[in-house]
Amino acid sequence: MTKPPDDVIVLAIRSISGEITRSMRMIAFQFDGNSAMFRYYMDSEPTDDEREMAEIVALNFDAGLPTTLSSVGVEFVVTNDPLGRLDVLDFGLYRRWEAT
Repeated sequence: MTKPPDDVIVLAIRSISGEITRSMRMIAFQFDGNSAMFRYYMDSEPTDDEREMAEIVALNFDAGLPTTLSSVGVEFVVTNDPLGRLDVLDFGLYRRWEAT
């Protein structure tokens, strides 16, 4: 696992700004230079609005890059596993506070 370039991470973080709901536990990010993936760990099934928000994040990220990617994916995982056990892929963009 290699960390994405800092400018790509900053763009990904900017892309999720204002697009986080209470059901989103963590947002993991993967980038290999050719494609990107946003994985949303949820505490319940995503609503239609949450799915649309995730697509907006992917669109904003893709539009902010100077090059064209082959794909930008969005994935939802519903889980109650402890946050420390969840895969952050290449980088964890967001992690909510949870009491243990």
